[in-house]
Amino acid sequence: MSRSWVQISAGRGPIEVRRFVARLAERMEALCQERGLAVVDVTVHGDEDAPASVEILVEGDARRCLEGELGTHALVERSAARGKAARKRWFAGVAIHAAGEDAGTGAGGGVGVDLRELEISACRASGPGGQHVNKTLSAVRIHHRPSGITVRVADERSQRANVRRGVERIAERLAERAARRVADGEAARWSEHDRIVRGEPVRTYRVGRKSALVVEEAREGR
Repeated sequence: MSRSWVQISAGRGPIEVRRFVARLAERMEALCQERGLAVVDVTVHGDEDAPASVEILVEGDARRCLEGELGTHALVERSAARGKAARKRWFAGVAIHAAGEDAGTGAGGGVGVDLRELEISACRASGPGGQHVNKTLSAVRIHHRPSGITVRVADERSQRANVRRGVERIAERLAERAARRVADGEAARWSEHDRIVRGEPVRTYRVGRKSALVVEEAREGR
Protein backbone atom coordinates (compact mmCIF):
# COMPACT_ATOMS: atom_id res chain seq x y z
CA MET A 1 0.00 0.00 0.00
CA SER A 2 1.33 3.44 -0.90
CA ARG A 3 2.57 5.77 1.80
CA SER A 4 2.49 9.55 1.82
CA TRP A 5 3.49 12.43 4.06
CA VAL A 6 0.73 14.88 4.92
CA GLN A 7 2.65 18.03 5.79
CA ILE A 8 1.19 20.92 7.76
CA SER A 9 3.56 23.87 7.71
CA ALA A 10 3.81 27.33 9.24
CA GLY A 11 6.21 28.47 6.54
CA ARG A 12 8.22 31.23 8.17
CA GLY A 13 5.25 32.54 10.09
CA PRO A 14 5.25 33.85 13.67
CA ILE A 15 4.27 32.05 16.86
CA GLU A 16 0.55 32.52 16.15
CA VAL A 17 0.90 30.56 12.90
CA ARG A 18 2.84 27.80 14.61
CA ARG A 19 0.12 27.44 17.23
CA PHE A 20 -2.38 27.22 14.40
CA VAL A 21 -0.26 24.44 12.84
CA ALA A 22 -0.56 22.40 16.05
CA ARG A 23 -4.36 22.68 16.00
CA LEU A 24 -4.60 22.09 12.28
CA ALA A 25 -2.43 18.97 12.52
CA GLU A 26 -4.84 17.50 15.07
CA ARG A 27 -7.73 18.15 12.70
CA MET A 28 -5.87 16.66 9.72
CA GLU A 29 -4.90 13.53 11.66
CA ALA A 30 -8.52 12.98 12.68
CA LEU A 31 -9.65 13.65 9.11
CA CYS A 32 -7.18 11.08 7.75
CA GLN A 33 -8.60 8.43 10.05
CA GLU A 34 -12.22 9.39 9.30
CA ARG A 35 -11.59 9.04 5.56
CA GLY A 36 -9.99 5.62 5.74
CA LEU A 37 -6.28 6.42 5.77
CA ALA A 38 -4.08 4.50 8.18
CA VAL A 39 -1.97 6.87 10.28
CA VAL A 40 1.46 5.26 10.69
CA ASP A 41 3.18 7.95 12.72
CA VAL A 42 3.35 11.69 13.35
CA THR A 43 6.53 13.79 13.34
CA VAL A 44 6.55 17.21 15.02
CA HIS A 45 9.28 19.68 14.05
CA GLY A 46 9.72 22.02 17.01
CA ASP A 47 7.65 22.74 20.09
CA GLU A 48 4.62 20.44 20.19
CA ASP A 49 2.35 23.38 21.06
CA ALA A 50 3.81 25.62 18.36
CA PRO A 51 5.75 23.60 15.77
CA ALA A 52 7.24 24.87 12.54
CA SER A 53 5.63 21.88 10.83
CA VAL A 54 3.97 18.53 11.48
CA GLU A 55 4.22 15.53 9.16
CA ILE A 56 1.70 12.70 9.26
CA LEU A 57 2.77 9.46 7.58
CA VAL A 58 -0.29 7.70 6.16
CA GLU A 59 -1.06 4.60 4.13
CA GLY A 60 -3.66 4.73 1.37
CA ASP A 61 -4.72 7.10 -1.39
CA ALA A 62 -4.04 10.35 0.46
CA ARG A 63 -4.68 12.67 -2.50
CA ARG A 64 -8.11 11.23 -3.13
CA CYS A 65 -9.10 11.08 0.54
CA LEU A 66 -7.89 14.61 1.28
CA GLU A 67 -9.16 16.24 -1.88
CA GLY A 68 -10.18 19.78 -1.06
CA GLU A 69 -7.83 20.01 1.94
CA LEU A 70 -4.60 20.71 0.08
CA GLY A 71 -3.42 24.29 -0.07
CA THR A 72 -3.62 27.28 2.26
CA HIS A 73 -5.69 27.20 5.48
CA ALA A 74 -6.53 30.42 7.32
CA LEU A 75 -7.36 31.06 10.96
CA VAL A 76 -9.25 34.19 11.98
CA GLU A 77 -8.20 34.96 15.54
CA ARG A 78 -6.93 38.08 17.25
CA SER A 79 -3.66 37.57 19.09
CA ALA A 80 -3.69 38.52 22.76
CA ALA A 81 -0.04 39.50 22.47
CA ARG A 82 -0.68 42.09 19.75
CA GLY A 83 -2.63 45.30 19.60
CA LYS A 84 -6.17 45.61 18.24
CA ALA A 85 -4.86 47.06 14.99
CA ALA A 86 -2.62 44.08 14.33
CA ARG A 87 -3.46 41.38 11.80
CA LYS A 88 -5.86 38.65 12.87
CA ARG A 89 -5.61 36.23 9.95
CA TRP A 90 -2.96 33.51 10.13
CA PHE A 91 -2.03 31.17 7.28
CA ALA A 92 -0.68 27.60 7.23
CA GLY A 93 -0.17 25.17 4.36
CA VAL A 94 -1.20 21.55 3.84
CA ALA A 95 0.62 19.46 1.23
CA ILE A 96 1.13 15.80 0.35
CA HIS A 97 4.44 14.22 -0.63
CA ALA A 98 5.18 10.63 -1.56
CA ALA A 99 7.03 8.83 1.20
CA GLY A 100 10.44 7.35 0.44
CA GLU A 101 11.49 3.74 0.77
CA ASP A 102 10.87 2.07 4.12
CA ALA A 103 13.73 2.14 6.62
CA GLY A 104 16.31 -0.51 5.85
CA THR A 105 16.09 -0.33 2.06
CA GLY A 106 19.08 1.85 1.40
CA ALA A 107 21.17 1.96 -1.73
CA GLY A 108 22.71 -1.36 -2.65
CA GLY A 109 20.27 -3.41 -0.59
CA GLY A 110 16.57 -3.94 -0.12
CA VAL A 111 15.70 -3.25 -3.78
CA GLY A 112 14.44 -6.46 -5.31
CA VAL A 113 14.58 -7.32 -9.00
CA ASP A 114 11.78 -9.42 -10.44
CA LEU A 115 13.44 -11.87 -12.84
CA ARG A 116 10.26 -11.95 -14.90
CA GLU A 117 10.91 -8.31 -15.82
CA LEU A 118 14.35 -9.05 -17.28
CA GLU A 119 15.42 -9.76 -20.85
CA ILE A 120 18.67 -11.75 -20.76
CA SER A 121 20.70 -12.51 -23.85
CA ALA A 122 24.19 -13.93 -24.39
CA CYS A 123 26.83 -11.97 -26.26
CA ARG A 124 30.49 -12.30 -27.05
CA ALA A 125 32.97 -10.87 -24.58
CA SER A 126 35.19 -8.11 -25.93
CA GLY A 127 38.76 -7.21 -25.12
CA PRO A 128 41.88 -9.36 -24.65
CA GLY A 129 41.56 -13.10 -24.35
CA GLY A 130 42.39 -14.50 -27.74
CA GLN A 131 40.48 -17.32 -29.33
CA HIS A 132 38.78 -18.32 -26.06
CA VAL A 133 36.91 -15.03 -25.99
CA ASN A 134 35.85 -15.24 -29.63
CA LYS A 135 34.43 -18.75 -29.33
CA THR A 136 32.41 -18.42 -26.09
CA LEU A 137 29.30 -16.45 -25.27
CA SER A 138 30.00 -15.98 -21.56
CA ALA A 139 29.10 -12.27 -21.53
CA VAL A 140 25.46 -11.33 -20.97
CA ARG A 141 23.23 -8.39 -21.76
CA ILE A 142 20.41 -7.81 -19.28
CA HIS A 143 17.59 -5.34 -19.90
CA HIS A 144 15.19 -4.35 -17.11
CA ARG A 145 11.95 -3.48 -18.92
CA PRO A 146 10.18 -1.30 -16.30
CA SER A 147 13.14 1.04 -15.75
CA GLY A 148 14.80 0.81 -19.17
CA ILE A 149 18.15 0.01 -17.54
CA THR A 150 20.46 -2.25 -19.56
CA VAL A 151 23.75 -3.69 -18.34
CA ARG A 152 26.37 -5.73 -20.15
CA VAL A 153 28.55 -7.96 -17.96
CA ALA A 154 31.61 -9.97 -18.93
CA ASP A 155 33.57 -9.91 -15.67
CA GLU A 156 33.14 -13.58 -14.78
CA ARG A 157 34.21 -16.70 -16.64
CA SER A 158 30.80 -18.36 -16.64
CA GLN A 159 27.54 -17.08 -18.08
CA ARG A 160 25.68 -17.98 -14.87
CA ALA A 161 28.06 -15.85 -12.81
CA ASN A 162 27.71 -12.94 -15.22
CA VAL A 163 23.91 -13.13 -15.00
CA ARG A 164 24.13 -13.01 -11.21
CA ARG A 165 26.51 -10.04 -11.36
CA GLY A 166 24.28 -8.26 -13.89
CA VAL A 167 21.19 -8.64 -11.71
CA GLU A 168 23.16 -7.22 -8.78
CA ARG A 169 24.20 -4.22 -10.87
CA ILE A 170 20.62 -3.54 -11.94
CA ALA A 171 19.55 -3.70 -8.29
CA GLU A 172 22.27 -1.16 -7.46
CA ARG A 173 21.09 1.19 -10.21
CA LEU A 174 17.49 0.90 -9.02
CA ALA A 175 18.59 1.64 -5.46
CA GLU A 176 20.46 4.72 -6.68
CA ARG A 177 17.35 5.95 -8.46
CA ALA A 178 15.26 5.32 -5.35
CA ALA A 179 17.74 7.25 -3.23
CA ARG A 180 17.59 10.19 -5.66
CA ARG A 181 13.78 10.16 -5.52
CA VAL A 182 13.90 10.18 -1.72
CA ALA A 183 16.34 13.12 -1.76
CA ASP A 184 14.17 15.01 -4.26
CA GLY A 185 11.11 14.30 -2.14
CA GLU A 186 12.83 15.61 1.00
CA ALA A 187 13.81 18.79 -0.84
CA ALA A 188 10.25 19.25 -2.09
CA ARG A 189 8.83 18.76 1.39
CA TRP A 190 11.09 21.39 2.92
CA SER A 191 10.52 23.84 0.08
CA GLU A 192 6.85 23.98 1.12
CA HIS A 193 7.92 26.05 4.14
CA ASP A 194 8.50 28.99 1.80
CA ARG A 195 5.52 28.53 -0.50
CA ILE A 196 2.45 29.33 1.56
CA VAL A 197 0.07 31.53 -0.43
CA ARG A 198 -2.02 33.86 1.70
CA GLY A 199 -4.84 34.42 -0.76
CA GLU A 200 -7.82 32.14 -1.41
CA PRO A 201 -7.57 29.65 1.44
CA VAL A 202 -9.23 26.27 0.92
CA ARG A 203 -10.49 26.42 4.52
CA THR A 204 -11.03 29.28 6.95
CA TYR A 205 -11.46 28.66 10.68
CA ARG A 206 -12.38 30.37 13.89
CA VAL A 207 -11.64 29.05 17.36
CA GLY A 208 -14.54 27.32 19.09
CA ARG A 209 -14.97 25.77 22.50
CA LYS A 210 -11.87 24.30 24.14
CA SER A 211 -9.72 25.92 21.44
CA ALA A 212 -11.08 23.54 18.79
CA LEU A 213 -11.00 24.69 15.16
CA VAL A 214 -14.38 25.37 13.61
CA VAL A 215 -14.64 25.59 9.82
CA GLU A 216 -16.02 29.01 8.96
CA GLU A 217 -16.14 28.79 5.21
CA ALA A 218 -14.80 26.80 2.26
CA ARG A 219 -13.54 28.20 -1.01
CA GLU A 220 -16.16 28.04 -3.75
CA GLY A 221 -15.89 24.85 -5.76
CA ARG A 222 -14.41 22.88 -2.86
